[in-house]
Amino acid sequence: MEGRIAKIITLIFHPLFVPFYMFLILLNINTFFAMMIPVKAKLLLTGLVFLTTIILPLLIVFLLYHWKMVKSFYLESREERVYPLLTVAVFYYITYYLLRSFPISFIFSYYMLGSTFLTILAMIISFYRKISLHMIGIGGLFGLLMGLSINLNLDLTWFVVPAILVSGFLGFARIQSNSHKPSEIYSGFLVGAGVMIILFIFL
Repeated sequence: MEGRIAKIITLIFHPLFVPFYMFLILLNINTFFAMMIPVKAKLLLTGLVFLTTIILPLLIVFLLYHWKMVKSFYLESREERVYPLLTVAVFYYITYYLLRSFPISFIFSYYMLGSTFLTILAMIISFYRKISLHMIGIGGLFGLLMGLSINLNLDLTWFVVPAILVSGFLGFARIQSNSHKPSEIYSGFLVGAGVMIILFIFL
């Protein structure tokens, strides 16, 4: 039973999905930069980000799997992570570039720039050691929330607390599935959270 729950949590919070979740949060939190965007524009932005951060990267990963360049969707081996991570970084940067052209707060595009940097950092780290991509992703989400909360003096408690809980459950799930050592879990979360907190504190 625990193994099944761990797999579900791992799939729901796959690192490829987390930036899209965070984008939805940014679009719908009760802040000035979200309330200024019309509903139709929010739907357009949601579709664009879903396409460029999930659909297109998934298509490339599927092709890499078909060509036997990766063994699974979860990229368990650090050696097979390089090409998928490079692909994701490219699409994240494209998303950042596209979002800059919309008359919306730079916070949205800045987050995608931060996600691009984190993906490149994860790729570099993967050359030398294994680190949890899941925890980098959820750590980045937590770091953004904390950075915005500190910098803009926003009360994001209802988002920060669930992010902490999800991080704990996700870390446990990755250990439970024998995918990572505790050190790889902790280091992944610290890298994700640390980079995003620094980026958004010094906006």
